[in-house]
Amino acid sequence: MKEIRENWGSRAGFVLAAIGSAVGLGNVWRFPYETYANGGGAFLLPYFIAMLSIGIPLLILEFSLGHYTQRSAPFAFGRLNKKLEFIGWWAIVSSFIIVCYYAVVLAWCLNYLVDSLGCLFTGSELPWKAHASDAFFKDYLGTNDKFSFGSFRMPIVWSLIGVWFFMFMSTYRGIRFVGKLVLFIVPIPWLMLFLLLFRSLSMEGSIVGVDYFLKPNWSCLADVNIWRAAFGHVSFSMSIGFGVMITYASYLDRKGDINNNALMIGLADLGTSFVAGLTVFATMGAFAFQQGIEVTNVLDSARSIGLAFVAFPEALANMPAPVFFSVVFFLTLFILGLDSAFSLTEAALGSLIDKTGWSRVKVLAVMSVVGCGLGLIYVTEGGLSWFDMIDSFINEGEFGITFVVLAECVALGWLCDLGLLRDHANQRSDWQLGNWWQVMIKYVLPLILIALIIWGLYDKITSGKGFIIDKDGHLIGRDIFGLSMNAIAILLAVVLALWPNSRLQNISEVD
Repeated sequence: MKEIRENWGSRAGFVLAAIGSAVGLGNVWRFPYETYANGGGAFLLPYFIAMLSIGIPLLILEFSLGHYTQRSAPFAFGRLNKKLEFIGWWAIVSSFIIVCYYAVVLAWCLNYLVDSLGCLFTGSELPWKAHASDAFFKDYLGTNDKFSFGSFRMPIVWSLIGVWFFMFMSTYRGIRFVGKLVLFIVPIPWLMLFLLLFRSLSMEGSIVGVDYFLKPNWSCLADVNIWRAAFGHVSFSMSIGFGVMITYASYLDRKGDINNNALMIGLADLGTSFVAGLTVFATMGAFAFQQGIEVTNVLDSARSIGLAFVAFPEALANMPAPVFFSVVFFLTLFILGLDSAFSLTEAALGSLIDKTGWSRVKVLAVMSVVGCGLGLIYVTEGGLSWFDMIDSFINEGEFGITFVVLAECVALGWLCDLGLLRDHANQRSDWQLGNWWQVMIKYVLPLILIALIIWGLYDKITSGKGFIIDKDGHLIGRDIFGLSMNAIAILLAVVLALWPNSRLQNISEVD
């Protein structure tokens, strides 16, 4: 008998949910930081090229796979070739590792939002107005900069529990309810971003920051690190390689457009990043003008989170109507983060339901308890060190998500019938994919990804630190731990792929 699969209920629900996954904290936090750290406007051209050459083609690939098979990521690969199921599980395990610490960032946002609301109602000053760096790293996180644990930071613990509870209540009713929910929550951050943008552009000195954001230093394009950062950020920002977009597309109506949806989502992600960049740099320019410093000196923290929780909040706190706009900013961050967290959770949830045959509520409850428990690692005094290490390896490292995407391209481009997926997408789309798309997936993208991996390894080897041993012969804990995490992810992926299916044994082939 043929399985009746749940669907989004409307195209708008699917598109906004996918946009919500793609448009997240990465647009407001990581993209401006990558731009700031990589020469300002010089970063925009590589980012735009990366979106067109990697982002949209890979998004079409994942949409086509999920929609054709009507399965979550592991079973989508398994339906094309049973031996490839582990690739889908690799993506799912990696995305679950990410959502465990992503929820912690949401807890930070929630605490800062509550503090901002408290100041709004009491009329008091924001606690991070004078020393934002100390307020965040010392007073709030209690960071000891050691790979240890220490005591729990209880305000963050309670917020983390609240985040997981909210995600549970928002997703347990099914994908159609999520589709209705995103119709409301996805547009809100855009409205708030434009509010912040208009306010920041109206301030004296903002043009200095905008100039840094838009005016490229062409000599910086010769630095391979800028290109590596741009291509790596696109993969992260578009939720490619996480199993999310494959799972989301599996719930799309059988006649749903694929190519147009992918293009719209890619452009929405690109546009949001651009607006967020304008907002952040205009505000930083105004703050730099007020303080009599250069824009390049506004952010004194080497950590990317310093932009979202130190530099930008401090800039807002020293501008007109600081409390109100702090509320707007942290509410924007929180909602953007929730959209992405929903998608990461749904990808793992759908896969485990298909594997175990358990009810949605049961699987989600177990995931929430496990995810919240693992997240406690990051809410200790040494949590930020663990956060930095795992995030840099999974999202930016040579053997993290980049390697998963490479495995996808090789598996689907060389071991499966890629033309089948292209024909499936073209039959349902307003505009058609040509042979160029298959060439991109089979040849161009793997070469780009391999180059990124080799560049990363070369940098480590030639930096004086080696790869896992420094110049003094000591083991580098970050790389050792990162390799171990990825080995564990692959091992779990293989085990899950070999574990007997409880639900999908007697389902007919897709049409």
